[in-house]
Amino acid sequence: MKHFIAIAGNMGAGKTTLAEKLTKHLNWELFEEPFEANPYLENFYADMKTWAFHTEMSFLGQRLNHHIEILKKPHSIIQDRCLYEGAEIFVKNLYQTNCLSSTDWKTYNHLYQNLIKTIKAPDAIIYLNQTPEQCILNVQKRGRDLEKNIDPAYVFQLAKLYDEWKNNFSLCPIIDINMQKNNLINDESAFSRFVDSLQQKLAR
Repeated sequence: MKHFIAIAGNMGAGKTTLAEKLTKHLNWELFEEPFEANPYLENFYADMKTWAFHTEMSFLGQRLNHHIEILKKPHSIIQDRCLYEGAEIFVKNLYQTNCLSSTDWKTYNHLYQNLIKTIKAPDAIIYLNQTPEQCILNVQKRGRDLEKNIDPAYVFQLAKLYDEWKNNFSLCPIIDINMQKNNLINDESAFSRFVDSLQQKLAR
């Protein structure tokens, strides 16, 4: 049976590492986050207010394409960051911090709300619930040039929005993993227990 699982979480939470680990363990296909493919990203990090709408519309198009491709695949998929996070976390944050105008937010959200009514949701979303402090350390450690000047307050605000999102999202089940108590990246026993639990949930 085909399954579609997405992995969600703040920047630096460990999504890509876990997605790669699960993909290898389960022998599924990995759909990676379209991070480098966004032509506006460098400009966005230099001037968020000017480039926010362009950047997020580009991400929305890329993530929608990925989502549609995944639904067409005959085999099981793990997706690194899902369509819903872009709108309900990152774009909402840009609007709340006045980096996105009210008009641009309404335009984006109107399109997004109509899109999610027409596409099937994943079977489940794995949410990596990591502290913003640890996320910041992880971002610094991986050393991406585009992320080197990110304000720590930005990561804290994203964490707050993720907490709100996980409690209100209803399109599919969210599996909330406390990464401080369950280090799925480095603790093999925790990873093994998680995989067993995930497979049991998918079998229902």
